[in-house]
Amino acid sequence: MNNKNIKSVLVLFFVAFVGFSQSDQHARELLDKVSEVYAGFETMSMSFAYQLDNTAEGISQKEKGTILVANDKYKLTIMGIQQLFDGTSIYTIDDLNEEVIIQDESSLENPLNPLDFFDFHKEGYLLQWDIAQRVSGRDIRYVKLIPTESESQSKYLLLGIDTARKHLYKIIDLGINGTNTTFTVEEFAANTPIAPKTFVFDVDKYANYYIDRF
Repeated sequence: MNNKNIKSVLVLFFVAFVGFSQSDQHARELLDKVSEVYAGFETMSMSFAYQLDNTAEGISQKEKGTILVANDKYKLTIMGIQQLFDGTSIYTIDDLNEEVIIQDESSLENPLNPLDFFDFHKEGYLLQWDIAQRVSGRDIRYVKLIPTESESQSKYLLLGIDTARKHLYKIIDLGINGTNTTFTVEEFAANTPIAPKTFVFDVDKYANYYIDRF
């Protein structure tokens, strides 16, 4: 998985909690409640399934990963690649190619940050109440997010919400280029201890790696 795909995983995860324009009131109220629940968590641990499909191109890719979040820090692990954010810099560690890319958050045009979960001042989507499903004993309600910006690469996104717990269950992104991606939460835990060193890049562990700084 390359850096572009890593970013797409994070975008799918983070977009579930950022900027909703004035739309369907039921949809807005549900997502507001979800945001309130997540805002109360000091830490989050999640395992997920990520799937990318493009029928016309004959592409189907399935992967599993984990995300750990503590305040403004995170660690994403997927397909042998780790991405750490320690509050200042982003470290992308590729064990297969023995390479580390280090980027200062201040140098990024649109850095991804877990604090974006709770930013409701951004715009960019119209919300619509969508279908309800019963999944493994849980009531899941989908909300459709329709991009209002012409440069968006998505036709629309569907956010599946566990209506009892007010937790994210699934994000489906239908791309305008025929590529559809799905992010499904498989396990989730909140407010469990996460060691601070989890988000620290230990350069001594990667003495034989090529390290590139931007």
